[in-house]
Amino acid sequence: MRIINFIKNHAELILISFTILFLELLLIRLVATEIRIFAYLSNLVLLAVFLGSGLGMLIKRRLPLFLSSFLLLIVLAIISLKLFSGVTDWLSPLSESFVWFQAPAASFWGVAAGLVLTLVLFFLVAAVFLPLGQRLGGLLNAGQNSVLLYSLNIIGSLLGMWVFQGFSVLAISPFLGIVLGQALLICLENKEKRHWSVLFLFLSVIFAFFSVGPASQKVVWSPYQKLTLSSLAESQFSSSGYLLQVNNVGYMGLLDLSDDYLKKAGEYLKEKNLLPSFNGSTALTIDTEQSRSINLRFFDQYSLPFILKPDSRQVLIVGAGAGNDAAAALRSSMPEIDAVEIDPKILELGRAFHPEKPYSSSAVKTIVEDGRSFFKTTTKQYDLVIMGLADSHTLSSSLTNLQLDNYLYTRESFGEIKNILKPGGLLFISFDVRRPWIGQRIQSGLEEIFNQKPLVFSLQDQSIFGWGGVVFAVGREPGVLNQYLAQNKNLADFIRSRETSFSGEINHLSDNWPYLYLDRPRLPKIHLLVFASLLAALGLCRRFVAGQGKIDFQMLFLGAGFLLYEFQNINRTALIFGNTWQTSLLTITAVLLFILLANLIYFFKPIPPKLSYVFLFIFLGLQFFIPLAVFNSLTGPVKTVVASFWLNLPFFFSSLIFISLFSLSRDKASALGSNLLGSVVGGMFSAFSFVWGIKSVLIISLLLYGFSLTGFLKIGKIKH
Repeated sequence: MRIINFIKNHAELILISFTILFLELLLIRLVATEIRIFAYLSNLVLLAVFLGSGLGMLIKRRLPLFLSSFLLLIVLAIISLKLFSGVTDWLSPLSESFVWFQAPAASFWGVAAGLVLTLVLFFLVAAVFLPLGQRLGGLLNAGQNSVLLYSLNIIGSLLGMWVFQGFSVLAISPFLGIVLGQALLICLENKEKRHWSVLFLFLSVIFAFFSVGPASQKVVWSPYQKLTLSSLAESQFSSSGYLLQVNNVGYMGLLDLSDDYLKKAGEYLKEKNLLPSFNGSTALTIDTEQSRSINLRFFDQYSLPFILKPDSRQVLIVGAGAGNDAAAALRSSMPEIDAVEIDPKILELGRAFHPEKPYSSSAVKTIVEDGRSFFKTTTKQYDLVIMGLADSHTLSSSLTNLQLDNYLYTRESFGEIKNILKPGGLLFISFDVRRPWIGQRIQSGLEEIFNQKPLVFSLQDQSIFGWGGVVFAVGREPGVLNQYLAQNKNLADFIRSRETSFSGEINHLSDNWPYLYLDRPRLPKIHLLVFASLLAALGLCRRFVAGQGKIDFQMLFLGAGFLLYEFQNINRTALIFGNTWQTSLLTITAVLLFILLANLIYFFKPIPPKLSYVFLFIFLGLQFFIPLAVFNSLTGPVKTVVASFWLNLPFFFSSLIFISLFSLSRDKASALGSNLLGSVVGGMFSAFSFVWGIKSVLIISLLLYGFSLTGFLKIGKIKH
């Protein structure tokens, strides 16, 4: 009975904490998917949630909870009706970081309109969380045991995060998640005002219904992105199959590139005199059927690795996608094919819809894993490693600046690939190079690690076998490529006729600076403009809450340091366990568990904040000097426990400091609200990783924690 009564007495606190975290993750997912520029503006929706929740705790003027329901409906309507659909087109030319399928030229009015609409959406999302933050702050202030109440807040948040992730794993649409969020808000609303929330729920159901795509498309929400599958129109020239879109733009084809298609396409091209050429002559200059097929296959980036190295047996495909590379390997009679793909739903679509059914073959082993993690853990060696068109359209997490594929192209990654190649083995990379610095970085990284110039040639002008790309090929030892080319003069002539090279001064990609799509270390203009606007807004917010809850600057800097270290920690954890959704989920779970552990220890034996600061700085400093390679020598559960404990240990001491200050604060809502506003500041500082690299974020985090210790600007002192 005590447990039941306890849950009843604190059900509202747990439910509102659950709702805030669930809606936070839901809106991050939905907004970044449907308005793509938000997938390149790291943390922006997350910062809106922190801003709204933090301000809500500081504002004392009562805000009705149905306001959250109404504003959530407005956000849903904007997305469903595609009212802000032009924002990505208008703002993407501002970004020095390449944004796929966007025009390179910007106009003043387009940029201005895009910036205004971005800020409008940002503040709409923030406003959704104002009443929720206020209600949470009120519950924390009303209770007697602040440590217990804050712990329940963390437990509710933990549950909200795991339920959301369950939605993602089950591929449930975020539009349906919005409907669930509205239902949760009804449960939290006062009975006399609940009719408004019911109305907003009904309207949300209507918008969610109209957000369903046409019957001709299959829409799947994977843990990473929105996948849309539609049929390709069959013709004599183009392959039959399917087009797979990611976040509403073209991503890959599920193509029938079988020998039957090759024959049909070749006859059509010859009849129409459209044959592609190389070295001054057409591809089909020899009458025998065998030679004809081989020559036309030279334009097939999926088959080329096996034509180049026909004696391969063990093949690794990284970024295997829906199966085009695996199908080519099977057509070339490769006996052992390991296909690594980070997105399980793309593999499922390939298994069900690829015309050649490559994933049904016993020769193909599919592996759902991040490529870097696989390189570190595999015990096999390969004759041929193929990196497919692994170009990313989305961030790996709301708490990073990384896109899913960033770590695949660093010098450390190439070194790991070299280690798993057999003597005489080849690395074959295809990439749709749209900016010269992207090609330069891949080329120079390979040259540095393999001690030889890679073979680089272009297939971007062909459309017979898909979209084509630029090919980078290199042997484990110098001279290996030339040996294989010498065995096939026609292929050698073809490649030499299309050979290209990238030149110029660039900074090399490393695990510390892995930003493949950014032209050089800098703060992109789009980040500067958006963050400058947000800083101005924060200044206005301080005036807005004057006379309301007082901002606690010690808590603010503590929150800034906390979020910034969390950003850095997720990036570093990805290098150990893979850049996957599981890594992000388990990392944040570990952080929340460390907070609960700190609360538990403080409940029984309060620890002076000064002592906690000492240990915080010691272990943050050690994080900088102890390399991650130490943990790669461990395996299995031991590696998971030891690495997770070590990387997240600073959060324990940071949480001890927080709970000490929080429990002694007279206004719990203002203390937690200030901490959340600090998270907004920390999130903006994370953009400096574009300039100085990911390790620099740890130094900035140390400085922010230092400001919280010293009482920066003589505001806030340590309480004993």
